[in-house]
Amino acid sequence: MKKYFVAKEGIQKGPWALDEISQNIQNKVLSWNDYIYDEKINVWLFLFEFPLLTDSFNRSFKNPVEKVKKLTNFDSYKDRVWYILKVNENYGPFTSVEMIQMLQNKTLFEFDFIWCQGQQSWKRLADVDEFHEDKIKEIYEASLTGEGDHSEPFYRRKFPRAKYKCELLIHDRKKVFAAESIEIGEGGASFKIDNANFKTGGQIYLHFKPGSDVPAFNATCTVVSKSGNKYGVSFITVSSAVKNSIEKFTNSVTGNSTKKVS
Repeated sequence: MKKYFVAKEGIQKGPWALDEISQNIQNKVLSWNDYIYDEKINVWLFLFEFPLLTDSFNRSFKNPVEKVKKLTNFDSYKDRVWYILKVNENYGPFTSVEMIQMLQNKTLFEFDFIWCQGQQSWKRLADVDEFHEDKIKEIYEASLTGEGDHSEPFYRRKFPRAKYKCELLIHDRKKVFAAESIEIGEGGASFKIDNANFKTGGQIYLHFKPGSDVPAFNATCTVVSKSGNKYGVSFITVSSAVKNSIEKFTNSVTGNSTKKVS
């Protein structure tokens, strides 16, 4: 019987058979976020992403992942077959269109784990061919020309965003936090921060330190999305002069020549 080494909090245990590992998970000796060594690829994997434990993991949720009884002739682009793993819970099923839209609005990220029946294990979205950047670009270009039989998966932001890295301070009326921006646009921004827990819909205050293309500025914001330590916000109040600076910056990066994307 094949046995495997596992690791919990940096301590190696085993080797154990899969039945023993499953029993230890049930008894809370192990968690799905502990590791197992896969000798085939010489890599430590999360227990939940080990192929031989996929079925057990899918049954472990409060709302177990349901198998599609008939797997033939389904369209993963149109049919609801994709599941997302977030904070030890599964969400779904979703269509590929919905997955792409969630990527756009920053509620789904390349580092999130996803699963579809027929996929041997849970994988990071970045490692799934259907959501590779080139594939999404191909679908996007087809949507612009009306080619193909896919429904329109892409919405256009009112204001374009561009990658923008700078330090910022955040205040939630209780505490001041240090953070780092990811993207910026006239209508909002995204940032990453540790040791904070802002609620979606809540109001926070941002102070952006000066960057090479955008001056220092303050903004009152609403939290519109959250994933791990990454947040998306929309601006409630920001000066016209700052908006103009952000517009010039985003246009120079994205190549947009108009203020708004219709």
